[in-house]
Amino acid sequence: MKTKHTIPLIAATYCGLCAIGSAFTLDFTDIITGTTLPPVLVINVAGYGDVTFTPTCGDSLIVDDTYASPLPSTPTSPSLNFDTFESVKITFTGARPIHPIFSFVGVNVGESFLISPGANPSEYSVRLTGEPGTLTSGAGLYAIGFTAVPEPSAAMLGLLGAAMLVVRRKR
Repeated sequence: MKTKHTIPLIAATYCGLCAIGSAFTLDFTDIITGTTLPPVLVINVAGYGDVTFTPTCGDSLIVDDTYASPLPSTPTSPSLNFDTFESVKITFTGARPIHPIFSFVGVNVGESFLISPGANPSEYSVRLTGEPGTLTSGAGLYAIGFTAVPEPSAAMLGLLGAAMLVVRRKR
């Protein structure tokens, strides 16, 4: 009797663990290029929730294709513009993001982006810096890729429900 229930429970556990995370990519393609954005930009990511961009050092948020690849075969894609020493606080209001990957364009020699964790695990600060004595022209944040992990209680409830269905079906 025990072996009859063991395999379905292992299968339900495996299915529950596979369904824990969801991957998302956020980019700025839906924003009209050349747009100066409101002081706080909120982008809704379908299936996840809102991601908030707040300038912390700099005057405004601008999205355009200034830093897109100059190759004619590559389509121009808008990015969030940064001048040297500008920074933006990015807050994920949905489930906590795991290992977000920030993609940048137009980063020249002597420029680099610093990504720092914020006050809570769902906040990041992104800042463009330049080496002293070098001319910097700015760069852009092209996209953010991240995986969202739901609350452990939600995952456990889904797993428990799947296990109960398997046990009930066998009876």
